[in-house]
Amino acid sequence: MKILVLMTFMVAPLAMADPFQSKNIPAEAQWYLHGDLTGLRKTNTGGFLLAQIRKDKADTIDEIETLFGFDPLEDLTGITLFGTGKSDEIAITLTGEFARAQLEEVIVQADDYNFSISGTTKIHSWDDNGRTQHAGFHNNDTIVISQQKILLELALDVLAGKKPSFKADLTPPSKESVLVGYANIQNIEIPLDEGSHIVRKADSIFMTLGENQNRLVANMVISTDSEQMASRMMHALAGLVSLGEFADKNIEGLDILHSGKTSGKTMTMTMSLPTANALALISELK
Repeated sequence: MKILVLMTFMVAPLAMADPFQSKNIPAEAQWYLHGDLTGLRKTNTGGFLLAQIRKDKADTIDEIETLFGFDPLEDLTGITLFGTGKSDEIAITLTGEFARAQLEEVIVQADDYNFSISGTTKIHSWDDNGRTQHAGFHNNDTIVISQQKILLELALDVLAGKKPSFKADLTPPSKESVLVGYANIQNIEIPLDEGSHIVRKADSIFMTLGENQNRLVANMVISTDSEQMASRMMHALAGLVSLGEFADKNIEGLDILHSGKTSGKTMTMTMSLPTANALALISELK
């Protein structure tokens, strides 16, 4: 069954969706990743990235369009991922101009297909390489997919206004972002490795990514357990950038600008680099 081809193909390189609305995410969510595909298409970075994906994955895109009845790079307007903090409890919400009937027809043909009814919504279930997947439509342009049926039903209830939504305590640091991400670090299962040591010092992390005046701009808000830890976090992040520039002339040549400040237990930081340099970096990572 090729339904996960769509999920893997779209989520990994894009993870972009309609303008962020926390009301579409369950209150139980401990993290989310959301973006703006429409906004992404209008940026230089996004236009370049989508063009490269279309060039490199032309056969895959054609296969998706033939199988599901829509062009993922043109017709999808939204992708949102969220989870409860456990590694296997994740849901994906897709919005766009779907050929719903064709998409449902493909799902019905999947291995071990069956369905159930939740309220007035049909929940599709099938086997995908030994794992059970579930999907349900909120309307003709919104579908939710998850391995956890309970999480899927919760997401659909939130979209329908039947269950409480995520209460955002923070205002996004940028209104012109194409990517918004949040993580309640202390309630998320994170692998115990050297790289996670710094991250675990935060209570929560809120990030946005966008383009402004020909620069790719990342904004970050980190909440900690003390004023001292907020200050340490700010200096640690600034130090990582400086250390990278000191050790690698390629990083030094990116012209990264960064500034940070603290307010009580919260640290905020902005980093940016010229869009041209970001595009060159993307090209090198291909």
